[in-house]
Amino acid sequence: MENSYNDNNLIVGLDIGTTKIATVVGYRNENGQIFVTGHGVSKSTGVEFGEIRNINRTVEGILRSKTLAEQHANFNIQNVYVGIAGHHIKTSKYSRHLYRYSNKSPITQDEIDKMKEDVFEVAVPPGEKIIDVIPQRYLIDNVPAKDTDIVGMLGNEIIGIYQIVTGKEQEIEKIVLCGNQAELALNEIILEPLASGLACLSEEEKRSGVALVDIGGGTTDLIIYVDGSPVYTKVISLGGNVITHDIAEVCKISEEVAEKLKVSFGTCVVDKSNENNLITIPRNHGQEPIQINENYLAQIINCRVQEEILQAIKKEIDNSGYKDRLFSGIVLTGGGANLKHLRELCQFTLQMPTRIGLPDNGFSKNIPSDLKQPMYATALGLLKYGIETEEATRVKNGSEDEKKGDKIHIFGKDKGSRPKRDDKNQKKNWGFFDKVHDWLMSTLDNVY
Repeated sequence: MENSYNDNNLIVGLDIGTTKIATVVGYRNENGQIFVTGHGVSKSTGVEFGEIRNINRTVEGILRSKTLAEQHANFNIQNVYVGIAGHHIKTSKYSRHLYRYSNKSPITQDEIDKMKEDVFEVAVPPGEKIIDVIPQRYLIDNVPAKDTDIVGMLGNEIIGIYQIVTGKEQEIEKIVLCGNQAELALNEIILEPLASGLACLSEEEKRSGVALVDIGGGTTDLIIYVDGSPVYTKVISLGGNVITHDIAEVCKISEEVAEKLKVSFGTCVVDKSNENNLITIPRNHGQEPIQINENYLAQIINCRVQEEILQAIKKEIDNSGYKDRLFSGIVLTGGGANLKHLRELCQFTLQMPTRIGLPDNGFSKNIPSDLKQPMYATALGLLKYGIETEEATRVKNGSEDEKKGDKIHIFGKDKGSRPKRDDKNQKKNWGFFDKVHDWLMSTLDNVY
């Protein structure tokens, strides 16, 4: 049955964005599809450019979103999978060697896992922390493997090429602190474009080569897949809010009015606008309303989108070294993907096939209609990531480990046990972050 589930099956994704905070609850049904049982969305007022600036406001937004989701799902939320973004995110490449001379047995999953775990111990600059380690490709006895699944193959020497994703330690700890104050345990912190890719991209697109562009309110996230694996990520410090700000500045109106103007009448292709349409904009404090030509509005939007956002994306794709391997082209998602005629402009500017990515990959057709929007790709992707992660953990550990409690995976490494979701009175386990909580509270209170 579509709605056959219990509390132990429910997983929660939490997207703390620049413009909204979204909480999504769901599970995988008997048909193998992900079914959403509840969700909640609140306005985000404490985040700028993808980074938390005000702890109190962010916690308030999380609580509002969480409460709505709990009411909708009739479920007490305790544990979540949460995303991370922001221009502080950096990536670098790293290679790891495993010598297994005279070992005639096939390569095991434990060997591959150990190689990846060792990369987490690589030294990073002070103040930064490894968020994720993403396998790019493997060489076996100096011969490149066709994909990253090399378990069962034979070889004396394995070279793993990895992408290391790092972020500012303080930004990571802010996320944990907000979760703590909202009475949530964070199972894992996931790079947001990875989550969006799970929700929007097909396996065929990932194999043939595709660039996912997630245009949020504060940042634009780029992730490139080739041969089924993510091979390049980048966070660009431009998002939909800069367009809104431009309109507000030029027209001398509030950003709230400018956002409504952009959504209702805006297009990023000047030729698609109606130059005969005059838009009347009311103003406060008894001031006379102003009028703006729809064509002029399009010029303001086009200037920022084509000359800055799309050019920044083009530059990163060119620098990635994978431009000629993107046979599936570009997939646009995030709230910014709703801008009128963006798909056409992106296709023209980047000279690649382009489509709008809806979060429908692997989800039930009965997903709430208001969630079937690009702006919810990250939240739904976090939900899907959590479901797949816990399914894999159950398969690996077996039923006996399930009785002991699932593992918390923070930054890709085990951090101890967390309480089962149906034990609502058991104390949450914060692991490493207990040690820094008091220091963070005093420091952040001084900052904010």
